[in-house]
Amino acid sequence: MKLKTSLLAFAACGLGTAAIAQNANHFFAERHSMVRGPYVEFAKRVAEETNGDVNFTVFAGGSLLPPAASLQGVRDGVAQVTYHAGTYTPSELPVANLIGNFAFYNTDPMVMAFASTEFGLTNEAALAEWKENGVVFGGGYSTSQYYMMCNTPVASYEDIQGKRLRMAGGAWSRFAEHVGAVPVSIPSSEMYTGLDTGSLDCAVAAADALDSFSLSDVVTHMNRLAVGNYYAGFEWGYNPAFWQGLSEASRNVLFDQMAYYLAQHRVEFDKDVEKAVSAAKEGGMEVFEPDQALTAALAEFVTADEAVLIENAKSRGIENPEALLADYKRIVDRWAALLADVDHGDTDALAALAKAEIYDKLDGANYGMN
Repeated sequence: MKLKTSLLAFAACGLGTAAIAQNANHFFAERHSMVRGPYVEFAKRVAEETNGDVNFTVFAGGSLLPPAASLQGVRDGVAQVTYHAGTYTPSELPVANLIGNFAFYNTDPMVMAFASTEFGLTNEAALAEWKENGVVFGGGYSTSQYYMMCNTPVASYEDIQGKRLRMAGGAWSRFAEHVGAVPVSIPSSEMYTGLDTGSLDCAVAAADALDSFSLSDVVTHMNRLAVGNYYAGFEWGYNPAFWQGLSEASRNVLFDQMAYYLAQHRVEFDKDVEKAVSAAKEGGMEVFEPDQALTAALAEFVTADEAVLIENAKSRGIENPEALLADYKRIVDRWAALLADVDHGDTDALAALAKAEIYDKLDGANYGMN
């Protein structure tokens, strides 16, 4: 009923900001760190700071839009802001997926969250891609590091041979093949069933899934090989008509709040991982450090896969992927330096850095306005 009401409200409205149903969409559950801060708390703070001019109704858990429909949904105005995972729309977002598949270059999630945000807000090819898809990019994100969470011991390179690993597609699937495993591309919502029924040996995802997806019930072993982290797409993508109907003051409020929650969600995500892993260990889960052969295989893959990324990007119509990756490397390296001496648990310090180095450099009068 809530979904029907919201859709009817949108259909009946004009373009005036006050008339548009201000829906915020995320397909993770409300208790997830990428929702409870960057959407639930964010919506409250935005409403307060804009004196109610921007008043989002948050729909979590896919209750408004399913994962694969979030990009089209924000373009069409079903949602005014949404999270979107780029893996669901590789044809529509080749630039975002090229960058997202470069997740092995630096596996520090804080660096990659800030770098992907700066890239998405400033790179000309990325900006053109957002515009073509009917979205105003607001900011990025990053999961915590991906680990192998398994229902069987996977401690070494030998152990991983032939194992069925749930992967996020793209580079992750190629890595599985590189080390002799079998990649299985399924949504995160199906990891539990796969491990429980034995159709999967391991789920490769951020370890907060031990709690947020209840994987601790079916996982007996975890390998701490850092298999990248995921950040393709965006944490906040806005409907253009909605964005352009806002006052400059309201857009600046959104910039400030996105700077804060870009940092906040990363701090909270890592806290959730620590809690989930600690609880799972207390419940009997065994944790392995990767052996030298597995670590070496990952390093070999990272070097070799850049050429594959470039070739795949060209096949999807990107004319100069080498230049895009060079720009992204520059931004990643810049953020690695900027964050080197900042406490990764200090939300206020991290948010201040995001504000000063990213959002304060945007022009609230012009960004996303054409």
